Amino acid sequence: MQSFISRFEGRVAPVEKRVAEAWWGLAVTGSEEAQKELVRAGTEYNRLFADEGEQEAVAGWYGELDSLDDELLRRQVEVLYRTYASKQGDAGALDKIEELEAEANAVYGNHRGTVGGRPVGENEVRDILRTAGDESVRREAWEASKTVGREVEGTVRELARLRNRLAREAGYKDHYHRSLDLQEMDVEELERLMADLESATDAPFRELKKRLDERLREKFGVEVVRPWFLSDPFFQETPEDGNLDTDRFFEGKDLEALTRKTYDSLGLEVRGVVAKSDLYARPGKNQHAFCLPVGRDYPYDVRVLANLRAGKPDAYWMNTMLHEFGHAVYDRHINLKLPYLLRGVSHIATTEAIALMMGALGEEPGWLQSVAGVPEDELASERERLAARRREELLVFTRWALVVFRFEKELYADPDREDLNGVWWDLVEKLQLVPRPPGRDEPDWAAKIHVATAPVYYQNYVLGNLIAAQLRNYLETHITQGPFYQNEVAGRYLLESFFGPGARENWRDTVLRATGEPLDPAHFVSSIR
Repeated sequence: MQSFISRFEGRVAPVEKRVAEAWWGLAVTGSEEAQKELVRAGTEYNRLFADEGEQEAVAGWYGELDSLDDELLRRQVEVLYRTYASKQGDAGALDKIEELEAEANAVYGNHRGTVGGRPVGENEVRDILRTAGDESVRREAWEASKTVGREVEGTVRELARLRNRLAREAGYKDHYHRSLDLQEMDVEELERLMADLESATDAPFRELKKRLDERLREKFGVEVVRPWFLSDPFFQETPEDGNLDTDRFFEGKDLEALTRKTYDSLGLEVRGVVAKSDLYARPGKNQHAFCLPVGRDYPYDVRVLANLRAGKPDAYWMNTMLHEFGHAVYDRHINLKLPYLLRGVSHIATTEAIALMMGALGEEPGWLQSVAGVPEDELASERERLAARRREELLVFTRWALVVFRFEKELYADPDREDLNGVWWDLVEKLQLVPRPPGRDEPDWAAKIHVATAPVYYQNYVLGNLIAAQLRNYLETHITQGPFYQNEVAGRYLLESFFGPGARENWRDTVLRATGEPLDPAHFVSSIR
Protein backbone atom coordinates (compact mmCIF):
# COMPACT_ATOMS: atom_id res chain seq x y z
CA MET A 1 0.00 0.00 0.00
CA GLN A 2 2.73 2.45 0.95
CA SER A 3 4.63 1.75 -2.25
CA PHE A 4 1.55 2.23 -4.39
CA ILE A 5 0.62 5.47 -2.61
CA SER A 6 4.13 6.86 -3.08
CA ARG A 7 4.03 6.17 -6.82
CA PHE A 8 0.51 7.57 -7.05
CA GLU A 9 1.52 10.80 -5.33
CA GLY A 10 4.28 11.30 -7.89
CA ARG A 11 1.78 10.92 -10.72
CA VAL A 12 -1.07 12.95 -9.29
CA ALA A 13 0.72 15.99 -7.83
CA PRO A 14 1.71 17.72 -11.10
CA VAL A 15 -1.65 16.99 -12.73
CA GLU A 16 -3.64 18.34 -9.78
CA LYS A 17 -1.59 21.51 -10.04
CA ARG A 18 -2.29 21.83 -13.78
CA VAL A 19 -6.03 21.41 -13.16
CA ALA A 20 -5.99 24.16 -10.52
CA GLU A 21 -3.97 26.49 -12.75
CA ALA A 22 -6.38 25.85 -15.62
CA TRP A 23 -9.37 26.52 -13.39
CA TRP A 24 -7.80 29.80 -12.30
CA GLY A 25 -7.01 30.74 -15.90
CA LEU A 26 -10.63 30.29 -16.95
CA ALA A 27 -11.92 32.22 -13.93
CA VAL A 28 -9.73 35.27 -14.52
CA THR A 29 -10.03 35.44 -18.32
CA GLY A 30 -13.18 33.61 -19.41
CA SER A 31 -11.39 32.91 -22.69
CA GLU A 32 -12.07 30.05 -25.07
CA GLU A 33 -8.45 28.91 -24.84
CA ALA A 34 -8.64 28.81 -21.03
CA GLN A 35 -11.81 26.75 -21.32
CA LYS A 36 -10.02 24.26 -23.61
CA GLU A 37 -7.05 24.07 -21.25
CA LEU A 38 -9.32 23.22 -18.32
CA VAL A 39 -10.88 20.41 -20.34
CA ARG A 40 -7.42 19.10 -21.29
CA ALA A 41 -6.17 19.18 -17.71
CA GLY A 42 -9.37 17.65 -16.31
CA THR A 43 -9.27 14.84 -18.85
CA GLU A 44 -5.63 14.11 -18.00
CA TYR A 45 -6.57 13.98 -14.32
CA ASN A 46 -9.42 11.55 -14.96
CA ARG A 47 -7.06 9.25 -16.84
CA LEU A 48 -4.97 8.78 -13.69
CA PHE A 49 -7.79 6.65 -12.24
CA ALA A 50 -8.71 4.62 -15.32
CA ASP A 51 -6.68 1.48 -14.61
CA GLU A 52 -9.13 -1.24 -13.54
CA GLY A 53 -6.42 -3.22 -11.76
CA GLU A 54 -5.59 -0.22 -9.61
CA GLN A 55 -9.27 0.42 -8.93
CA GLU A 56 -9.70 -3.15 -7.71
CA ALA A 57 -6.57 -2.98 -5.55
CA VAL A 58 -7.63 0.25 -3.87
CA ALA A 59 -11.16 -1.09 -3.30
CA GLY A 60 -9.68 -4.24 -1.78
CA TRP A 61 -7.51 -2.28 0.63
CA TYR A 62 -10.47 -0.13 1.58
CA GLY A 63 -12.43 -3.28 2.40
CA GLU A 64 -9.65 -4.33 4.80
CA LEU A 65 -9.34 -1.03 6.68
CA ASP A 66 -10.11 -2.59 10.05
CA SER A 67 -7.00 -4.74 9.78
CA LEU A 68 -4.68 -1.72 9.46
CA ASP A 69 -3.00 -0.60 12.69
CA ASP A 70 -1.28 2.43 11.14
CA GLU A 71 -3.81 5.28 11.49
CA LEU A 72 -2.14 7.51 8.91
CA LEU A 73 -2.02 4.71 6.37
CA ARG A 74 -5.63 3.82 7.08
CA ARG A 75 -6.73 7.40 6.49
CA GLN A 76 -4.70 7.63 3.28
CA VAL A 77 -6.43 4.53 1.97
CA GLU A 78 -9.84 6.05 2.82
CA VAL A 79 -9.00 9.24 0.93
CA LEU A 80 -7.47 7.31 -1.96
CA TYR A 81 -10.53 5.07 -2.25
CA ARG A 82 -12.96 8.00 -2.40
CA THR A 83 -10.77 9.78 -4.93
CA TYR A 84 -10.70 6.70 -7.19
CA ALA A 85 -14.41 6.09 -6.68
CA SER A 86 -15.29 9.64 -7.71
CA LYS A 87 -13.49 9.16 -11.04
CA GLN A 88 -14.69 5.70 -11.99
CA GLY A 89 -16.94 5.10 -14.95
CA ASP A 90 -17.11 5.44 -18.69
CA ALA A 91 -14.21 7.56 -19.97
CA GLY A 92 -16.41 9.22 -22.56
CA ALA A 93 -18.90 10.33 -19.91
CA LEU A 94 -16.13 11.65 -17.66
CA ASP A 95 -14.59 13.61 -20.54
CA LYS A 96 -17.96 15.05 -21.52
CA ILE A 97 -18.56 16.20 -17.94
CA GLU A 98 -15.22 18.03 -17.97
CA GLU A 99 -16.18 19.71 -21.24
CA LEU A 100 -19.65 20.74 -20.10
CA GLU A 101 -18.49 22.01 -16.70
CA ALA A 102 -15.84 24.18 -18.35
CA GLU A 103 -18.45 25.43 -20.82
CA ALA A 104 -20.86 26.27 -18.00
CA ASN A 105 -18.15 28.08 -16.03
CA ALA A 106 -17.35 30.21 -19.07
CA VAL A 107 -21.04 31.07 -19.57
CA TYR A 108 -21.57 32.09 -15.94
CA GLY A 109 -18.41 34.18 -16.06
CA ASN A 110 -19.19 36.00 -19.31
CA HIS A 111 -22.97 36.31 -19.19
CA ARG A 112 -24.49 39.73 -18.59
CA GLY A 113 -28.19 40.48 -18.34
CA THR A 114 -29.68 43.68 -19.74
CA VAL A 115 -31.25 46.53 -17.74
CA GLY A 116 -32.28 49.75 -19.38
CA GLY A 117 -30.76 48.63 -22.65
CA ARG A 118 -27.28 48.06 -21.26
CA PRO A 119 -25.47 44.93 -20.03
CA VAL A 120 -25.16 44.59 -16.25
CA GLY A 121 -23.09 42.26 -14.09
CA GLU A 122 -23.91 40.82 -10.70
CA ASN A 123 -22.52 43.80 -8.80
CA GLU A 124 -24.86 46.14 -10.70
CA VAL A 125 -27.87 43.87 -10.20
CA ARG A 126 -27.14 43.72 -6.49
CA ASP A 127 -26.92 47.54 -6.34
CA ILE A 128 -30.28 47.94 -8.05
CA LEU A 129 -32.02 45.45 -5.78
CA ARG A 130 -30.54 47.11 -2.71
CA THR A 131 -31.29 50.72 -3.60
CA ALA A 132 -33.74 51.26 -6.48
CA GLY A 133 -37.22 52.52 -5.64
CA ASP A 134 -38.84 51.98 -9.03
CA GLU A 135 -40.58 48.61 -9.26
CA SER A 136 -40.15 48.33 -13.02
CA VAL A 137 -36.38 48.82 -12.73
CA ARG A 138 -36.14 46.32 -9.89
CA ARG A 139 -38.15 43.74 -11.80
CA GLU A 140 -36.05 44.20 -14.92
CA ALA A 141 -32.86 43.73 -12.88
CA TRP A 142 -34.20 40.63 -11.14
CA GLU A 143 -35.30 39.09 -14.44
CA ALA A 144 -31.94 40.01 -16.01
CA SER A 145 -30.16 38.08 -13.25
CA LYS A 146 -32.08 34.96 -14.26
CA THR A 147 -31.44 35.05 -18.00
CA VAL A 148 -28.27 32.98 -17.63
CA GLY A 149 -30.58 30.12 -16.59
CA ARG A 150 -32.03 29.91 -20.08
CA GLU A 151 -28.56 29.81 -21.57
CA VAL A 152 -27.29 26.93 -19.42
CA GLU A 153 -30.43 24.89 -18.71
CA GLY A 154 -29.65 22.28 -21.36
CA THR A 155 -26.06 21.99 -20.19
CA VAL A 156 -27.08 21.52 -16.55
CA ARG A 157 -29.64 18.85 -17.43
CA GLU A 158 -27.07 16.99 -19.54
CA LEU A 159 -24.53 17.20 -16.70
CA ALA A 160 -27.12 15.72 -14.34
CA ARG A 161 -27.81 12.86 -16.78
CA LEU A 162 -24.11 12.08 -17.16
CA ARG A 163 -23.46 12.25 -13.42
CA ASN A 164 -26.40 9.92 -12.86
CA ARG A 165 -25.05 7.53 -15.45
CA LEU A 166 -21.73 7.25 -13.61
CA ALA A 167 -23.51 6.91 -10.27
CA ARG A 168 -25.69 4.04 -11.48
CA GLU A 169 -22.71 2.27 -13.04
CA ALA A 170 -21.18 2.37 -9.53
CA GLY A 171 -24.33 0.91 -7.95
CA TYR A 172 -25.94 4.09 -6.58
CA LYS A 173 -29.51 5.27 -7.06
CA ASP A 174 -28.32 8.57 -8.56
CA HIS A 175 -25.63 11.24 -8.29
CA TYR A 176 -27.23 12.80 -5.20
CA HIS A 177 -26.75 9.58 -3.23
CA ARG A 178 -23.31 8.89 -4.69
CA SER A 179 -22.04 12.39 -3.99
CA LEU A 180 -23.13 12.35 -0.35
CA ASP A 181 -21.60 8.93 0.19
CA LEU A 182 -18.28 10.06 -1.26
CA GLN A 183 -18.46 13.13 1.02
CA GLU A 184 -18.60 10.77 4.03
CA MET A 185 -22.22 11.66 4.74
CA ASP A 186 -25.02 9.26 5.53
CA VAL A 187 -28.02 10.23 3.38
CA GLU A 188 -30.69 9.36 5.95
CA GLU A 189 -28.81 11.05 8.79
CA LEU A 190 -28.31 14.21 6.74
CA GLU A 191 -31.94 14.33 5.64
CA ARG A 192 -33.06 13.99 9.27
CA LEU A 193 -30.77 16.86 10.23
CA MET A 194 -32.14 19.04 7.44
CA ALA A 195 -35.72 18.18 8.44
CA ASP A 196 -34.94 19.10 12.05
CA LEU A 197 -33.45 22.44 10.95
CA GLU A 198 -36.48 23.13 8.77
CA SER A 199 -38.72 22.52 11.79
CA ALA A 200 -36.54 24.56 14.17
CA THR A 201 -36.41 27.55 11.82
CA ASP A 202 -40.01 27.45 10.63
CA ALA A 203 -41.73 29.58 13.30
CA PRO A 204 -38.98 32.22 13.68
CA PHE A 205 -38.63 32.48 9.90
CA ARG A 206 -42.37 32.94 9.40
CA GLU A 207 -42.33 35.69 12.01
CA LEU A 208 -39.33 37.33 10.34
CA LYS A 209 -40.85 37.09 6.85
CA LYS A 210 -44.08 38.63 8.11
CA ARG A 211 -42.14 41.63 9.46
CA LEU A 212 -40.09 41.94 6.29
CA ASP A 213 -43.17 41.81 4.08
CA GLU A 214 -44.92 44.49 6.15
CA ARG A 215 -41.92 46.76 5.83
CA LEU A 216 -41.52 46.16 2.09
CA ARG A 217 -45.22 46.59 1.36
CA GLU A 218 -45.10 49.95 3.09
CA LYS A 219 -41.83 50.94 1.44
CA PHE A 220 -42.91 50.13 -2.12
CA GLY A 221 -46.66 50.64 -1.79
CA VAL A 222 -47.61 47.16 -2.99
CA GLU A 223 -49.96 44.44 -1.82
CA VAL A 224 -47.76 41.42 -2.69
CA VAL A 225 -44.01 41.26 -2.05
CA ARG A 226 -42.65 39.76 -5.26
CA PRO A 227 -39.05 38.46 -5.44
CA TRP A 228 -37.71 41.65 -7.03
CA PHE A 229 -38.54 43.61 -3.88
CA LEU A 230 -35.90 41.60 -1.98
CA SER A 231 -32.26 42.67 -1.85
CA ASP A 232 -30.69 39.84 -3.83
CA PRO A 233 -31.88 37.63 -6.68
CA PHE A 234 -32.29 34.44 -4.62
CA PHE A 235 -33.27 35.80 -1.18
CA GLN A 236 -30.02 34.54 0.29
CA GLU A 237 -29.69 37.65 2.41
CA THR A 238 -31.93 39.79 4.58
CA PRO A 239 -33.45 42.72 2.63
CA GLU A 240 -31.88 46.09 3.23
CA ASP A 241 -33.22 48.06 6.16
CA GLY A 242 -33.01 51.79 5.61
CA ASN A 243 -32.51 52.22 9.35
CA LEU A 244 -29.36 50.08 9.31
CA ASP A 245 -26.92 50.98 6.57
CA THR A 246 -23.87 48.80 7.18
CA ASP A 247 -22.15 50.02 4.00
CA ARG A 248 -21.44 53.33 5.71
CA PHE A 249 -19.05 51.58 8.09
CA PHE A 250 -16.72 50.92 5.15
CA GLU A 251 -16.83 54.25 3.32
CA GLY A 252 -13.28 55.25 2.43
CA LYS A 253 -11.90 52.00 3.89
CA ASP A 254 -9.45 49.61 2.23
CA LEU A 255 -11.08 46.16 2.34
CA GLU A 256 -7.76 44.44 1.60
CA ALA A 257 -6.14 46.20 4.55
CA LEU A 258 -9.02 45.30 6.87
CA THR A 259 -8.74 41.68 5.79
CA ARG A 260 -5.03 41.62 6.56
CA LYS A 261 -5.60 43.33 9.92
CA THR A 262 -8.25 40.79 10.90
CA TYR A 263 -6.00 37.82 10.28
CA ASP A 264 -2.97 39.61 11.77
CA SER A 265 -4.94 39.86 15.02
CA LEU A 266 -5.16 36.06 14.99
CA GLY A 267 -1.50 35.66 14.08
CA LEU A 268 -2.45 34.10 10.73
CA GLU A 269 -0.49 35.21 7.66
CA VAL A 270 -2.41 36.15 4.49
CA ARG A 271 -0.06 38.53 2.67
CA GLY A 272 1.27 35.78 0.43
CA VAL A 273 -2.29 34.87 -0.51
CA VAL A 274 -3.18 38.50 -1.24
CA ALA A 275 -0.15 38.80 -3.52
CA LYS A 276 -1.28 35.86 -5.66
CA SER A 277 -4.97 36.77 -5.70
CA ASP A 278 -7.20 38.57 -8.21
CA LEU A 279 -9.52 40.77 -6.18
CA TYR A 280 -11.06 43.45 -8.42
CA ALA A 281 -13.91 43.23 -10.94
CA ARG A 282 -13.34 43.53 -14.68
CA PRO A 283 -15.07 42.33 -17.87
CA GLY A 284 -14.74 38.64 -18.76
CA LYS A 285 -13.81 37.57 -15.25
CA ASN A 286 -15.82 35.13 -13.12
CA GLN A 287 -18.31 37.31 -11.23
CA HIS A 288 -18.32 35.27 -8.03
CA ALA A 289 -15.73 34.69 -5.31
CA PHE A 290 -13.75 31.63 -4.28
CA CYS A 291 -10.50 30.41 -2.76
CA LEU A 292 -8.27 28.02 -4.69
CA PRO A 293 -5.25 26.04 -3.41
CA VAL A 294 -2.85 25.33 -6.27
CA GLY A 295 -0.80 22.26 -5.41
CA ARG A 296 0.04 20.77 -2.02
CA ASP A 297 3.78 21.41 -1.81
CA TYR A 298 5.88 24.09 -0.12
CA PRO A 299 5.42 26.98 -0.39
CA TYR A 300 1.64 26.63 -0.48
CA ASP A 301 0.14 28.55 -3.41
CA VAL A 302 -3.32 29.68 -2.29
CA ARG A 303 -5.33 32.28 -4.22
CA VAL A 304 -8.58 34.18 -3.76
CA LEU A 305 -10.75 35.49 -6.56
CA ALA A 306 -13.15 38.33 -5.69
CA ASN A 307 -14.84 41.23 -7.47
CA LEU A 308 -14.22 44.28 -5.32
CA ARG A 309 -15.02 47.64 -6.87
CA ALA A 310 -12.25 50.22 -6.59
CA GLY A 311 -13.47 53.26 -4.72
CA LYS A 312 -16.75 51.62 -3.75
CA PRO A 313 -16.21 49.41 -0.68
CA ASP A 314 -19.32 47.89 0.86
CA ALA A 315 -20.43 45.41 3.52
CA TYR A 316 -21.13 42.65 1.01
CA TRP A 317 -17.56 42.50 -0.27
CA MET A 318 -16.08 43.01 3.19
CA ASN A 319 -17.93 39.92 4.41
CA THR A 320 -16.95 38.04 1.26
CA MET A 321 -13.26 38.89 1.68
CA LEU A 322 -13.28 37.71 5.30
CA HIS A 323 -15.10 34.55 4.18
CA GLU A 324 -12.77 33.62 1.33
CA PHE A 325 -9.63 34.36 3.31
CA GLY A 326 -11.05 32.08 6.00
CA HIS A 327 -10.77 29.30 3.45
CA ALA A 328 -7.31 30.57 2.56
CA VAL A 329 -5.82 30.49 6.07
CA TYR A 330 -7.06 26.91 6.44
CA ASP A 331 -5.45 25.83 3.15
CA ARG A 332 -2.32 27.86 3.87
CA HIS A 333 -1.64 26.36 7.30
CA ILE A 334 -2.09 22.62 6.74
CA ASN A 335 0.94 20.74 8.11
CA LEU A 336 3.38 20.06 5.28
CA LYS A 337 4.75 17.05 7.15
CA LEU A 338 1.52 15.17 6.51
CA PRO A 339 1.47 12.61 3.70
CA TYR A 340 0.54 14.22 0.39
CA LEU A 341 -2.97 12.76 0.27
CA LEU A 342 -3.79 14.23 3.69
CA ARG A 343 -2.63 17.77 2.86
CA GLY A 344 -6.15 19.02 2.36
CA VAL A 345 -9.01 20.19 4.52
CA SER A 346 -10.73 17.63 6.71
CA HIS A 347 -13.97 18.19 4.79
CA ILE A 348 -15.78 20.80 2.71
CA ALA A 349 -17.99 21.49 5.74
CA THR A 350 -15.03 22.22 8.02
CA THR A 351 -13.50 24.78 5.66
CA GLU A 352 -16.93 26.35 5.20
CA ALA A 353 -17.18 26.56 8.98
CA ILE A 354 -14.05 28.69 9.20
CA ALA A 355 -15.11 30.85 6.24
CA LEU A 356 -18.60 31.41 7.64
CA MET A 357 -17.30 32.17 11.14
CA MET A 358 -14.89 34.76 9.73
CA GLY A 359 -17.29 36.25 7.18
CA ALA A 360 -19.83 36.97 9.91
CA LEU A 361 -17.39 39.37 11.61
CA GLY A 362 -18.03 42.08 9.04
CA GLU A 363 -21.25 43.09 10.81
CA GLU A 364 -20.23 42.37 14.41
CA PRO A 365 -19.98 45.47 16.63
CA GLY A 366 -16.80 44.36 18.41
CA TRP A 367 -14.99 43.73 15.13
CA LEU A 368 -16.32 46.94 13.57
CA GLN A 369 -14.89 48.91 16.46
CA SER A 370 -11.59 47.11 17.08
CA VAL A 371 -10.62 46.29 13.48
CA ALA A 372 -12.62 48.55 11.15
CA GLY A 373 -12.21 51.55 13.45
CA VAL A 374 -15.88 52.51 13.65
CA PRO A 375 -16.30 54.89 16.63
CA GLU A 376 -18.15 53.51 19.65
CA ASP A 377 -20.64 56.38 19.65
CA GLU A 378 -21.61 55.47 16.08
CA LEU A 379 -22.11 51.81 17.05
CA ALA A 380 -23.85 52.33 20.38
CA SER A 381 -27.30 52.78 18.89
CA GLU A 382 -26.79 49.99 16.35
CA ARG A 383 -25.69 47.09 18.55
CA GLU A 384 -29.12 45.58 19.04
CA ARG A 385 -30.03 46.01 15.36
CA LEU A 386 -26.75 44.41 14.27
CA ALA A 387 -27.34 41.44 16.56
CA ALA A 388 -30.89 41.09 15.27
CA ARG A 389 -29.67 41.30 11.69
CA ARG A 390 -27.20 38.50 12.31
CA ARG A 391 -29.99 36.24 13.58
CA GLU A 392 -32.08 37.18 10.57
CA GLU A 393 -29.26 36.41 8.14
CA LEU A 394 -28.78 32.95 9.62
CA LEU A 395 -32.49 32.26 9.31
CA VAL A 396 -32.74 33.55 5.76
CA PHE A 397 -29.68 31.68 4.58
CA THR A 398 -30.73 28.40 6.19
CA ARG A 399 -34.11 28.49 4.47
CA TRP A 400 -32.42 29.30 1.14
CA ALA A 401 -29.93 26.46 1.58
CA LEU A 402 -32.82 24.06 2.22
CA VAL A 403 -34.30 25.07 -1.14
CA VAL A 404 -31.12 24.17 -3.02
CA PHE A 405 -30.57 20.96 -1.04
CA ARG A 406 -34.10 19.68 -1.67
CA PHE A 407 -34.15 20.83 -5.30
CA GLU A 408 -30.97 18.96 -6.18
CA LYS A 409 -32.43 15.77 -4.76
CA GLU A 410 -35.36 16.21 -7.17
CA LEU A 411 -33.10 17.18 -10.07
CA TYR A 412 -31.04 14.00 -9.81
CA ALA A 413 -34.11 11.85 -9.23
CA ASP A 414 -35.17 12.81 -12.78
CA PRO A 415 -33.16 15.39 -14.79
CA ASP A 416 -35.65 15.11 -17.67
CA ARG A 417 -38.81 16.01 -15.79
CA GLU A 418 -40.56 18.85 -17.54
CA ASP A 419 -41.81 20.57 -14.39
CA LEU A 420 -38.42 21.38 -12.80
CA ASN A 421 -39.27 25.08 -12.98
CA GLY A 422 -42.40 24.36 -10.97
CA VAL A 423 -40.50 22.17 -8.51
CA TRP A 424 -38.11 25.06 -7.89
CA TRP A 425 -40.85 27.59 -7.22
CA ASP A 426 -42.83 25.15 -5.08
CA LEU A 427 -39.78 24.92 -2.80
CA VAL A 428 -39.18 28.68 -2.85
CA GLU A 429 -42.79 29.31 -1.86
CA LYS A 430 -42.80 26.66 0.84
CA LEU A 431 -39.40 27.30 2.42
CA GLN A 432 -38.75 30.99 1.68
CA LEU A 433 -42.38 32.15 1.56
CA VAL A 434 -41.68 34.05 -1.65
CA PRO A 435 -44.60 33.96 -4.14
CA ARG A 436 -43.71 33.08 -7.72
CA PRO A 437 -44.42 35.76 -10.34
CA PRO A 438 -47.73 35.05 -12.09
CA GLY A 439 -47.27 32.91 -15.18
CA ARG A 440 -43.50 32.60 -14.79
CA ASP A 441 -42.09 29.41 -16.30
CA GLU A 442 -38.33 29.94 -16.61
CA PRO A 443 -35.37 27.78 -15.49
CA ASP A 444 -34.55 30.09 -12.58
CA TRP A 445 -32.93 27.15 -10.79
CA ALA A 446 -30.23 27.00 -13.48
CA ALA A 447 -29.24 30.61 -12.78
CA LYS A 448 -27.51 29.41 -9.59
CA ILE A 449 -23.95 28.47 -10.54
CA HIS A 450 -23.59 25.85 -7.81
CA VAL A 451 -26.28 23.65 -9.40
CA ALA A 452 -24.12 23.34 -12.52
CA THR A 453 -20.53 23.39 -11.30
CA ALA A 454 -20.64 22.52 -7.57
CA PRO A 455 -23.40 19.91 -7.41
CA VAL A 456 -24.75 18.57 -4.12
CA TYR A 457 -22.67 21.12 -2.22
CA TYR A 458 -25.11 23.32 -0.31
CA GLN A 459 -25.51 21.03 2.69
CA ASN A 460 -21.90 21.90 3.47
CA TYR A 461 -22.86 25.53 4.08
CA VAL A 462 -25.53 24.37 6.52
CA LEU A 463 -23.13 22.04 8.30
CA GLY A 464 -20.53 24.81 8.19
CA ASN A 465 -22.83 27.15 10.10
CA LEU A 466 -23.49 24.44 12.69
CA ILE A 467 -19.78 23.73 13.14
CA ALA A 468 -18.94 27.46 13.21
CA ALA A 469 -21.42 28.10 16.04
CA GLN A 470 -20.00 25.20 18.04
CA LEU A 471 -16.37 26.09 17.35
CA ARG A 472 -16.77 29.75 18.23
CA ASN A 473 -18.53 28.82 21.46
CA TYR A 474 -15.61 26.57 22.37
CA LEU A 475 -12.99 29.18 21.47
CA GLU A 476 -14.60 31.89 23.56
CA THR A 477 -15.42 29.76 26.59
CA HIS A 478 -12.30 27.56 26.74
CA ILE A 479 -9.49 29.35 24.88
CA THR A 480 -9.84 33.15 24.94
CA GLN A 481 -12.59 34.02 27.44
CA GLY A 482 -13.60 36.80 25.05
CA PRO A 483 -13.87 37.67 21.35
CA PHE A 484 -11.75 35.08 19.54
CA TYR A 485 -10.81 37.47 16.69
CA GLN A 486 -8.86 39.72 19.06
CA ASN A 487 -6.56 37.02 20.38
CA GLU A 488 -3.57 35.28 18.79
CA VAL A 489 -4.10 32.36 21.14
CA ALA A 490 -7.31 31.59 19.22
CA GLY A 491 -5.34 31.70 15.98
CA ARG A 492 -2.74 29.28 17.35
CA TYR A 493 -5.49 26.96 18.56
CA LEU A 494 -7.12 26.97 15.13
CA LEU A 495 -3.77 26.37 13.47
CA GLU A 496 -2.86 23.45 15.72
CA SER A 497 -6.28 21.84 16.21
CA PHE A 498 -8.18 22.62 13.03
CA PHE A 499 -5.91 23.65 10.16
CA GLY A 500 -2.68 21.76 10.83
CA PRO A 501 -4.17 18.24 11.02
CA GLY A 502 -5.52 18.59 7.49
CA ALA A 503 -7.41 15.49 6.38
CA ARG A 504 -5.78 13.04 8.77
CA GLU A 505 -9.20 12.29 10.26
CA ASN A 506 -12.82 12.51 9.12
CA TRP A 507 -14.89 15.63 9.72
CA ARG A 508 -16.84 14.23 12.66
CA ASP A 509 -13.62 13.41 14.52
CA THR A 510 -12.22 16.85 13.65
CA VAL A 511 -15.25 18.55 15.22
CA LEU A 512 -15.12 16.29 18.28
CA ARG A 513 -11.41 16.86 18.90
CA ALA A 514 -11.50 20.63 18.24
CA THR A 515 -14.62 21.39 20.30
CA GLY A 516 -14.69 18.59 22.88
CA GLU A 517 -18.10 17.27 21.76
CA PRO A 518 -19.76 15.71 18.69
CA LEU A 519 -21.57 18.05 16.32
CA ASP A 520 -24.55 19.47 18.23
CA PRO A 521 -27.01 21.68 16.28
CA ALA A 522 -28.17 23.20 19.58
CA HIS A 523 -25.35 25.78 19.41
CA PHE A 524 -26.64 27.03 16.07
CA VAL A 525 -30.31 26.87 16.99
CA SER A 526 -29.71 28.98 20.09
CA SER A 527 -28.04 31.63 17.93
CA ILE A 528 -31.18 32.23 15.84
CA ARG A 529 -33.55 32.70 18.79
